[in-house]
Amino acid sequence: MMKIRNMTAAVADAMAAVSLYVQRGNDEEPPIGGCRFEARMLRESLTPLRNMLYEVLDCIREDWNLIIQNDMLFEELRRLLEACDRFHENAYAFDEAALGHGPLLDDLLGDAWLPRIYLVNMIEWEKEAEYVRSYVRKNCPVGVRLDDPFRGVAARLHKFFHGVSDNDIREFVMNGVSLAGKPKWIGDKCQAVIFGQMLGKTCKEMNDSFLFCRKNGEPLKLAYSHHKPDLEMNQYDIYGIIKPLRDATNKKKD
Repeated sequence: MMKIRNMTAAVADAMAAVSLYVQRGNDEEPPIGGCRFEARMLRESLTPLRNMLYEVLDCIREDWNLIIQNDMLFEELRRLLEACDRFHENAYAFDEAALGHGPLLDDLLGDAWLPRIYLVNMIEWEKEAEYVRSYVRKNCPVGVRLDDPFRGVAARLHKFFHGVSDNDIREFVMNGVSLAGKPKWIGDKCQAVIFGQMLGKTCKEMNDSFLFCRKNGEPLKLAYSHHKPDLEMNQYDIYGIIKPLRDATNKKKD
């Protein structure tokens, strides 16, 4: 990720230098060296940068569950996306500056369409990375602490229910706001009992927010007395996910 941030910054500087050069056109005193060094960098960096972006995206997908649960890795991801956003802005400005300077760009870059290709590459990459970018925007906006227990909780609870955001879960846990869309609870209902009881939710609140079904798909109502766990709560998968949220509710009460 660091390598991409450094490379996008260097290429952006080259874009700015070439933009200045072509806009000055045939002035008597063009920039020293005629931007040949920067032009060569832009030609030679196009494919490596594109390949690097897709390689790191593959790595992010592969390590996604680890990244969203590790503050340092998540911060690296956020910084990478911020660098990519800045580079997109630079690529857009480069493309705008290049308009009307086709012959000069063709002579300098060997391809008058190179600025547009950089911009299109970023647009295509952002479409491929939209899930990642959307997740970061929703779950770690400006001002949200990286140690926020609700950051990434929707992904961690995906094996039990899905279709909700971190903020939806935060509102349900902290403010009692029912989950919109009433997601279906997947798997053991005893873990739903643990979820509800640890977070201080009544059976009615759980049934108002989740759809519970029999094995044949027929809806039923969750009942704490009927679906109670056989083992101690801390022996179930959901316990470790819910404990930080319970701690957050206890702090609010205090």
